[in-house]
Amino acid sequence: MQPQTRTGLGIALALLGGFLISIDIPLIRLAESDPWFYMVMRGLGLACVLGAVIKFGSHFTDTPKNPFNDKNFVEVGVLYGIASIFFTISVFTTSTANLVFILAFNPMLAAIFAWVLIGERPKLVTWLAIFATMVGVMIIVSDGLETGNWMGDLTSLMAAIVLAYSLVRTRQSGKDLSLSGCLGGMVSGLFALPLAIVFSGMPGAPWWIALNVLIFVPLSGFSLTLAPRYIPAPQVAIFFLLETVLAPIWVWLIFAETPTDKTLLGGVIVLGAIAGHSLWQLLPLRRTVVT
Repeated sequence: MQPQTRTGLGIALALLGGFLISIDIPLIRLAESDPWFYMVMRGLGLACVLGAVIKFGSHFTDTPKNPFNDKNFVEVGVLYGIASIFFTISVFTTSTANLVFILAFNPMLAAIFAWVLIGERPKLVTWLAIFATMVGVMIIVSDGLETGNWMGDLTSLMAAIVLAYSLVRTRQSGKDLSLSGCLGGMVSGLFALPLAIVFSGMPGAPWWIALNVLIFVPLSGFSLTLAPRYIPAPQVAIFFLLETVLAPIWVWLIFAETPTDKTLLGGVIVLGAIAGHSLWQLLPLRRTVVT
């Protein structure tokens, strides 16, 4: 595959994954669910998806017939599960603004991990895109940023660290680990199961959860986990910030919760940084640019 084609495919996968993952929160709200019940259902749904792909769709992926024998698959899957657990704990123990702000360091952390672990030094344009997205996210959360519980802030940081590390490990393996997110869902679902038994009730509209865990979550996980095979992990991490920008827009359209002017301004900056960086990556003459 030509380098230009690989880059285009990687960007397309990351863009699709970032877009789909942004629909996660609105669908959970439509289901009137709590995070524990959702995590359990997500784990069950992703287990079904993983089993179905291994049984009937192995020709669509390079994932081994028995991926659990692949240490990279298991490692990245467990990492995704741990990141999901940390994220869920953060939702309950710190403010949403603090959580989003801390998670926004994901691209920066991925760039550092990629530099240290695999010698993939980010280009200047990538650092600029990371800086721009961080500025955009800071603008978005500036209206409501407040001091949260230290435990919640710590687990938010751990979620960002683990997620960034998992992206770099995927990039380093060079393998198709697109189904490892299914294992991650199973890990977090098993963790949430006893909490769901004790604290959760039946959601008001469970069909939204079914739609999410059987279609949107697997597709987003597949796309975002496969993308580092074609483009650097720090660039993939930038696309995770699409959720920060687009989720408030979906909530605005569905629940009539109007975003503030700062949210719209920050969203434009983040989207502009992602679009500009992606276009630069696709330019045939980019090899002549000295960074």
